[in-house]
Amino acid sequence: MPPPRRQRPHSKAPARPPGPRRPAADTSWDKSAAWYDRLIGEKGSDLYQQVVIPRSLALLNPAKDETHLDLGCGQGVFTRAVAAKGARATGIDAAPTLIDKARTYPGPRCRFLVRDAAALHDLGPFDSASAILCLQNIEHLPETAAATAAILRPGGRFLWTLNHPCFRIPRQTAWGFDEERKIQYRRLDAYTSPLSIPIIMHPGQKESENTVSFHRSLEELMKAGFDAGLRLRGFEEWHSHKQSQPGPRARAENRARNEFPLFLALLWEKPGPFTPPASAASTAPQKASPAPRPK
Repeated sequence: MPPPRRQRPHSKAPARPPGPRRPAADTSWDKSAAWYDRLIGEKGSDLYQQVVIPRSLALLNPAKDETHLDLGCGQGVFTRAVAAKGARATGIDAAPTLIDKARTYPGPRCRFLVRDAAALHDLGPFDSASAILCLQNIEHLPETAAATAAILRPGGRFLWTLNHPCFRIPRQTAWGFDEERKIQYRRLDAYTSPLSIPIIMHPGQKESENTVSFHRSLEELMKAGFDAGLRLRGFEEWHSHKQSQPGPRARAENRARNEFPLFLALLWEKPGPFTPPASAASTAPQKASPAPRPK
C-alpha cells in the first residue's frame, strides 16, 4: 500500500485573541481503546518496560506518600508504576474507555478519572506530575502546562516523556541506508514548523480510525514550560535497548540506534521550597552531628 499523502507544513499561527478556545482536533483514543489495550496492556510494551518506565521513574524519583498526577494515563501503566513506589497516584485521561480499562487492572493507591488535561482546577494539590508519551496527542500544550503548574505544590516536579521531536516525527523522519558508506542514517524532512499530522490507527484496513499527532520543536516545547512559570531541572535523551540480529547491516543498525535517541525527557520544577510528605521526611537520613573538636 502506498504511504499516505504527506501533509504540507504550515507556518506558526499568529497569537490568538482572547476568547473561547477553538474546538479541539479529534485526538481521542476512545475509539481505539480496545486495540490500544491489546498493544500496551497492563504493564506496557517492551519499550515501556525496558526504557520508558525505569528511566522515567529514575528521573522523577517519586517519594513514599507524595501525591502524583499522571496526565494522559491511558490504561494507567505509569500511574501504577509510581504507586508501586509508595506514592498516592491519580491518573486522568480524556478517553472514558481507557479509564475503564485502567480501573480493571490491580493497583493499590491509585485512582483514575475521566478528565481533560487542561481542566484540573478542582484537583490537587500534587507533589509531582507526569505526561508520559501523551504530549504529542495534546493539542493545547500551553494550557495544559499552565493548568498542571497551578495545581503543583511549590517545589513540585512535572515530567514530560515524549517521542524525540528531532528524530521521531510522523511522516517527516525515516531510516535510510547508504550502500557506499555502509551506514544507516536518519532522514529529516521537517522540524521547525508546528505540524498537525493525521495518524491512521490501522494502516492497510479499508476503514480505520484516525487521530492526530502534534509536532513541536524544542523551542516551542520549552516555551510552553517556561511560560507556565516552571523551571527546567532535568533533560535526558534515551536510546533503544534493542540489538540487531547478526547480518550484513547489524553493525550499522546498532550504531544508528546509539546515535539517534528515541525519547526526550524534560523534568520541570515549580519554583519554591518543597515540603516532603511527612513519612518521607521521617525516613530521610539524618545528618550526623560533627564530633567535638579536641581541646
